[in-house]
Amino acid sequence: MKAVKSSLSIFTALLLVFAVNYSADAQSREDAISTFNEGFALFNEEGDNLGAIEKFKETIEIADQVGSEADDIRDRAVGQIPRLAFMHAAQLVRDRELEEAIEGFQLAIEYAEEYDDEDILRRARGNLPALHLNLGNQLYRDEMNDEALEQYEKALELNPSYVSAYYQKGLVYRRFGDLDQALEHFDTSIELAREADDEENVERSERAARDYLVYRASEQIEEENYNRALDLLNRAAGYGESARLHYRFAETYNYLERHSDALSSAERALELEDGGREDHARIYFELGLAHKGLDNTADACSAFENAMVGEYRSPAEHEMEHELNCE
Repeated sequence: MKAVKSSLSIFTALLLVFAVNYSADAQSREDAISTFNEGFALFNEEGDNLGAIEKFKETIEIADQVGSEADDIRDRAVGQIPRLAFMHAAQLVRDRELEEAIEGFQLAIEYAEEYDDEDILRRARGNLPALHLNLGNQLYRDEMNDEALEQYEKALELNPSYVSAYYQKGLVYRRFGDLDQALEHFDTSIELAREADDEENVERSERAARDYLVYRASEQIEEENYNRALDLLNRAAGYGESARLHYRFAETYNYLERHSDALSSAERALELEDGGREDHARIYFELGLAHKGLDNTADACSAFENAMVGEYRSPAEHEMEHELNCE
């Protein structure tokens, strides 16, 4: 009798386990729906995209256990995950949290690849180069030059034709004082911009290259290396004209006693100059020196008179009163 009771107890226990398991299976589609709804509420009502993603991943696990009966719920959960990851990253961009946004789009890419969402994959990948560029610019402004360079290089790994990334790398190398590397990157940005008919970026990169060469030439003028300065100015002229370029040409030519060339350069500088009186004054001073060197006394006096502004007033007066005896 005891053996019968024991057997009945075991059989009853097995029935209970089966009943529980059967009940769990019967509820699992509802569990998938319930978990999906929890995820939907997280992002729709609370704006918690990452929390919602975890719920949708849980939904997929439940649906996989259920099988084909829950395929529709699974598909709906799968469709949400890459999209929510993208939305989360986009919000980080709006909040100007650039490093976190980059990580967010990388996560969106992982989910898009895992769940075969070509649209989100394309959009997430498309955002990353600009984010690396903007983060690099932020670091550059903070004078974190090596870190900025690293971000620009990451941008170029993702988009090898990224004009602005080459331009920004040129600025970093300019800050490093590396003339050759700076010009190499400015040249690449010019070439790519021309191929894209992007005249604005062509002009921007040409201006940066020209101004840097003019600056380096001015350093050589201060050190009295006039022929080296002239070489740099001639290279700068390959990137177009500017008032500053021709002013430095005039200055260098005057030091080299090439006064006819100085005269032409000063006159061209005046044609291009759109700054204030002091900007014009320095050019008039070089124009005066050129005329003086050519024995054009009247023209020299007139030029020096126009140069009598700001820091050029005293040297111009000296030339007029003690060198030329201007009336």
